[in-house]
Amino acid sequence: MIYNLFSTHDTATANIAETNNWLNDVFQRGVDWQATYSFWDWSNDALGYFHMYTAIAALVVGAVVLARRKGDIAHRLLGLLYIFSMFATNITALIMYDFTGGPNFFHIAAAMSLATSIGALVAIVVYASTRARLALETHMELMSWSYLGVVLAAVAEVITRGLGPQIDGPEAFWTVFSISMAVSGVVGAALVFIFIRNAKRQWFRDAT
Repeated sequence: MIYNLFSTHDTATANIAETNNWLNDVFQRGVDWQATYSFWDWSNDALGYFHMYTAIAALVVGAVVLARRKGDIAHRLLGLLYIFSMFATNITALIMYDFTGGPNFFHIAAAMSLATSIGALVAIVVYASTRARLALETHMELMSWSYLGVVLAAVAEVITRGLGPQIDGPEAFWTVFSISMAVSGVVGAALVFIFIRNAKRQWFRDAT
């Protein structure tokens, strides 16, 4: 069964029912689920591994970019590496359909993440040519939210592949998945707000 988020079903209930039917089939396969979605077997083709490695690069480089001094040559080079890692991660995510066989909520998240990364790049290009404080502030905020997005994507992967095979049935899986992502999202958003509030003045002083 192929679940397509953008199908022409009449109601959202029908979409959820299709997803649960697919998950029931997956859970009933038992050993096949373990083999296909085990914690250590993250992909079964070159595209999947490329996606995984670029995502790991974005996680590592993004943390360094946020943690170190802003505005110098190293920051700019690391920032470009992070942005292009995010481009590669999100573009490959948009053309991968291993999980459900068609577009799903992960693809919506990838599209939003891609838009955020593009916005951060455009903002810093505008700042470089205009020195407008608003452009720099926009860049800073979009980069922070972009990094939160890749962290949440990593959490979703760990839950799906790490905990998924251990959970008894689709209803339990969606409960664990939803609660985990909600808690991670709320905590992550709070940390982003705190980070922006505390770092903004220093960022502007270093960059200007």
